[in-house]
Amino acid sequence: MDSLRKQLSETQGALTERNVKFRQVKADHAQAVKSWLEEKAALESKITRLEAENLRINGARNDTQNTDGDDTVTISRSEMEEAKQNYANMGKALDAKTKQCETLEAKLARSGPTSIAGLTEDQVVARWNQLRDQIRTLSLEYLSKPFPVASVTNEDEFKMLSPHWKSYATTPNMTYYLLRALIWRYMIRYFEVPCRAWGRDISNKVGEIAEPLISRKAPEEEIQVWRIRTAALVGKTFPIDTDYINEITTKLAKATLPLAGEADPAALEAALRSVVTAAAELGAVLDQSRFVVLMSNAPGSALMHGFPFVENVMDMRAKLSSKGLVDLMVTPGLFKKEANYSVVVKAEVIC
Repeated sequence: MDSLRKQLSETQGALTERNVKFRQVKADHAQAVKSWLEEKAALESKITRLEAENLRINGARNDTQNTDGDDTVTISRSEMEEAKQNYANMGKALDAKTKQCETLEAKLARSGPTSIAGLTEDQVVARWNQLRDQIRTLSLEYLSKPFPVASVTNEDEFKMLSPHWKSYATTPNMTYYLLRALIWRYMIRYFEVPCRAWGRDISNKVGEIAEPLISRKAPEEEIQVWRIRTAALVGKTFPIDTDYINEITTKLAKATLPLAGEADPAALEAALRSVVTAAAELGAVLDQSRFVVLMSNAPGSALMHGFPFVENVMDMRAKLSSKGLVDLMVTPGLFKKEANYSVVVKAEVIC
């Protein structure tokens, strides 16, 4: 563990230096774009004036040729050549500024975070959908029948899911929504806590090392780049922690077995272990990416119900009330964090 801490500390130093360079390149790029836009506007204005002048001159010459009056306009060859040269020079200057911005954009891209190790973004999204389907199938097969409320040993964890959890527990065709949400509630640690897939000890150490970034209120982009690169380093050094998989599986089995009716306990536990393992593997991948999993109404929030339904980020699976408020988050949503959050896969909810 000391060796890991040393490696991460050295990596943090290198990343801090890289982030300084990254911010400088980003600032240079922003300044170059601003300068380019200003000069582009000025050059376009000059070009417009030159074109208007050219049209006026040509119009005057044509008018002169078609009248018998004495008003004539004479443009010397040198003046015409000068106008043409000015037009050409402004075009070259605009091209040069455009190339400068393109160069800075390419440099900025190279300075950003690396891509997801071994997987394309489409493959990551496919893995996410596979995990959702796996949990849905498990719930339908083993946890779809209503159960007596008295069989619940920890009411608090159900109250966190929904204030009406008792209705879900005792209503046919609704129970499995509640227990899907319960399974996700146990899985979410893999996606909320950086490097949790490699075990609690390692993720705690990573959190300690990240503390200076948090305490000095580093920009979100800097923290995200650090998280991605640190997770890549940890992933190359350590295997996924099977002890933590066992721990989560045991807790899930303890919470769900009393509610599974006549389901085979060994089969249910094996299915739960498979789901937890898949979540751990996917969590390790998402740690190295810009993807973010949210099982709440907003980043940093713990609120899982009682907030307004938002169509562009949520998929309503059932509507039990006309209030338009989320009563149960069945599955979390998958987002991508860049300058802003963008929806990749909507959260499934019941209102």
